[in-house]
Amino acid sequence: MFLNKRMAPAELMHYQALEIRKKLNKDEQTKMFNLEKGFAGEKLYDKIFNEIGHENVYVLRDVYLKIGKVLTQYDSIIVTNNGVSVNEIKNLSGDYEYRGNKWYKNASHMENNPYVQLSRAESKLIKLGNDTPISFQVDGKVIFMNDDFRFSAEDKNIENQTIMINYLRNYFRKYKAERLNENAKKIVLLIRDTVAKNSYFVEHADITKLKRGLYCGSCKQFDLAKAQFQFICNSCGSVESYETHIVRAISDHKYLFSNQPITKQSLLHLIDYQVHATTVSKFLRKYCNQDNKGKASIHIFKFYDSVTALSEIRKRQRYKDKVH
Repeated sequence: MFLNKRMAPAELMHYQALEIRKKLNKDEQTKMFNLEKGFAGEKLYDKIFNEIGHENVYVLRDVYLKIGKVLTQYDSIIVTNNGVSVNEIKNLSGDYEYRGNKWYKNASHMENNPYVQLSRAESKLIKLGNDTPISFQVDGKVIFMNDDFRFSAEDKNIENQTIMINYLRNYFRKYKAERLNENAKKIVLLIRDTVAKNSYFVEHADITKLKRGLYCGSCKQFDLAKAQFQFICNSCGSVESYETHIVRAISDHKYLFSNQPITKQSLLHLIDYQVHATTVSKFLRKYCNQDNKGKASIHIFKFYDSVTALSEIRKRQRYKDKVH
């Protein structure tokens, strides 16, 4: 069973928010494309696992574990009674080769070797098991999610660690025979105790290069007409409440400026003061945890992103959104 929801990576959220407020340069476009492609592969992995069924195993997805002093990211961890399987998910396309312990694309030596990543991730879980009385085995697979991916390896061990998308359903079916017991629960609890925040996310946009203000959640245009409690998009006609717009702005602030705390003034500046400060304060108190330090209160968004928050808001909001 899936124990947590897979969310879009923080770095992808950064570039998606950034794209709305500025024209991305080539490097930013490439990073965003690769992040979107990778996330699409992870969602396809989840979809296929759902189709086959995962009720007889525990699955942790897209988590960061701090084991010892090292923080490691895991795409998927499958826990059974006797062990843990690490799945490194890749959505690559093209011709790849593994030879001489090196990773190549079209004969060019590539820097990011997925098998090295897998080995490092496995070793951290092995260390976790060795440091506790809970006994479990650790293995791993690199899962290639793209049917336009072609691969060759001269090392049989590498072949054994590789799962292509056309074999993925068979790979998942082997877990149908599992039956969870107390040992699996102990392993999951042990792993969960090491879950940590992603401290690698340090992206920070230059506010002077961003378009400030509020934009339509549907067509992303900044062409809004202000009514008493809502904004009306002049481009597509969508109607969204002040509340919706402020929540979206809080989420954008979170991902645009990873190392800058959210304050009332920084949020007002981002939205170009299009909503009164009193209204902004009200929604900051409602949707953020407050940390009073110094002259200004720092706000920490209670939700992962605006999509998660708005799915709750729209069930009970007084001034209804009408999104086209």
